[in-house]
Amino acid sequence: MNSIQKIKIIREWVYLGIAIVTSIFLILFNDSSFNNSLSTIGLDAFSVLSYDFFSLREKASLEEDIVLLKQKLVIATHDKKLYEESFEENIRLKNLLSIELPDSVSYVYAKVTGKPASSLQNTLLINAGTEKNVVDGEMVISVDGFIGVIKIAGKHMSKVALISDPGNKIPVITGTGKIPGIMRSLDQRTAEIHEITKSQIVEIGEQIFTSDFSKLYHQNLLIGEVVSVSDSSATINKQVIIEYSADFLEIKDVFIIHNNKE
Repeated sequence: MNSIQKIKIIREWVYLGIAIVTSIFLILFNDSSFNNSLSTIGLDAFSVLSYDFFSLREKASLEEDIVLLKQKLVIATHDKKLYEESFEENIRLKNLLSIELPDSVSYVYAKVTGKPASSLQNTLLINAGTEKNVVDGEMVISVDGFIGVIKIAGKHMSKVALISDPGNKIPVITGTGKIPGIMRSLDQRTAEIHEITKSQIVEIGEQIFTSDFSKLYHQNLLIGEVVSVSDSSATINKQVIIEYSADFLEIKDVFIIHNNKE
């Protein structure tokens, strides 16, 4: 290559460089609509690229936050349920402990675990037995009063014979007139009080309690309320019908009344 050709090539590169510098200068310092359009297109392209990158990263972060919030919500719901159950249980236990009994007895707390498979709605199973000094024949109370006695005490579980068992004969006394009688169950909700003469006054709505006529039962434990009184029987006694204060299907917590040994 001779010197003339080299000079031409150099001159063309110089012209190209001058053209590039001039173009950049015009783009940067020109306020024309075309230049503004180019700038807008560039900005839009950059914003799309940056939006996609940052939005994807933000979306992943939001998904993680949503998962954590769902986990916290499940835990909070579970804790709320446990708190409500504990609160209700505390109220029931306070009501149970408000029943006044002699200092010679103590309470054994238990939960109702169900009914025996062969039960005719007159027994309950509770999760307390001989390991907690529970023995046959001890009285069982709920928040609503006297509900039955321990029929069979196992090591960890016991069977409770409810007062609704037709075979029971329980000595009772009326709350107002202190009139004694004998209670016999009619069904799961009602019972009849015998041995109350027609000359004695018993009012509807009067409460019925256990009496100390028999050493098997502690006195002044609520059993139910009088719902019907009639003098029409052929005997000298009134026909007194009571309704149990406890709903045996809804009982959850009980106390066994344990006689302390001297």
